[in-house]
Amino acid sequence: MTSSDCNQTLFCTQACGWHTYYSSYKYAWVGNPATQCPYNCAAQTVSPNGNFGADAIVNVIAHESAESVSDPNLNAWYDANGEENADKCAWNFGNYTFLPNGAKYNIVVNGMKYLIQQNWNLSSQSCAMS
Repeated sequence: MTSSDCNQTLFCTQACGWHTYYSSYKYAWVGNPATQCPYNCAAQTVSPNGNFGADAIVNVIAHESAESVSDPNLNAWYDANGEENADKCAWNFGNYTFLPNGAKYNIVVNGMKYLIQQNWNLSSQSCAMS
């Protein structure tokens, strides 16, 4: 995770985050879009928790974490189009609720509200939150 002033070649233009590996180390890079690309790498321009950058990062972390687990060496789970499980549902949030400030959320963790994209459910062959 980075601060809003950290640059990476692919960030904002080709990716909001990515995962990879080196030897036995698995890792992900997730940028903070607050000042560089709020319209490219954030699901909404208002924050359910009062921290726009952090809320945008949480969504991308969820995406990259799911892919890191199911395709840690970039040679495991992907479909015929080369999409990993989270890619198949990228920016698909399913049902959500609005807050008074206009922010949306679809999951609550420890009292904090987040808008998290769905993930591919192999059993149902559809995007889902479980």
